[in-house]
This record gives sequence, structure tokens and C-alpha cells, in this order.
Amino acid sequence: MKDELKKEFTRRISQASPVSMITVLYDMTIVYLGDARAFLEKKQEKEFVRELHRAQDCLMELSNSLNMKYEPAPALHKLYLYMHKELAKAIVASSAEPLAQPESILKRLRDAYLELEKTGSFEPVMDNAQQIYAGLTYGKNSLIESLAQPVNNRGFLA
Repeated sequence: MKDELKKEFTRRISQASPVSMITVLYDMTIVYLGDARAFLEKKQEKEFVRELHRAQDCLMELSNSLNMKYEPAPALHKLYLYMHKELAKAIVASSAEPLAQPESILKRLRDAYLELEKTGSFEPVMDNAQQIYAGLTYGKNSLIESLAQPVNNRGFLA
């Protein structure tokens, strides 16, 4: 994953609601799968495996965050386990073929959660994060993000 994408995901996480956190994890997993495909095309097997392990970590985070008391958590759990197994098959076979189905499922789930984000107003997970505003100032060739109200104690409060 490129540094620019890492910064984007970090920014999104700092401003994310519980629902958008799931969307971010889907996006990260999809990026890891794309990076894995690219490494496999370049015959860089070690990097291919590393990216698939990162995608598996995202799937495990998604699985661990489910509250099994409510629907559709059991169905999602089964899907996450299925995708995890498919990624393991890809690692063993050194093939991108098993990645097609998980990638398709992730994109559909991501789209569903994007729609869910639009339906409600959810509070951010991080209470004490800095607000980021884009578009207030412009650089010579790019948009600059500005931080409002610098805070010494950012993130989760214990």
C-alpha cells in the first residue's frame, strides 16, 4: 500500500463512525488484494504472501468485531471465514485465481455499507480526534488539508 493511501486511511479512521470503520476495513482489504495481484504478476511471491496476510488480518478484524447476538452477524461471520480460507488457498497455490470470489463479495459488502452510512447519522469512534478540513487552503499545485483546534491529547480517552 502506498504512503498516500496509508495517510488517506489514517484520516478516514480518525473521523470514522462505527459503520464507516467497516467500510474502511473493506476498502483496505480490497487494496491489499489488488496489491497482492500486482506482486504476483511481477513474480514477487514474498510480497504477494505478505499482502494476502494483511488482507486476512483485515478479515479477522471484521470477524472479531461482529456482535453474534444480532442478524446478519452469523452470516457475515461465515462469509469472512470463507474469504479467509480462499486467501489461504491463494497463498498455497501461489495463484490469484482464488481471489476473484472474495474480491467480488467484499465489493458488494462495501457498497451495502456505503448505503448504510448514508441512512443514518453516526457519531465518530474517536471522541478526541482533530477535525480535518479539506479545501480551506490551496497549495500551488494541490489541495491542502488543515487541522482545526490542535489538541495535545488526541484519540481515545481512557
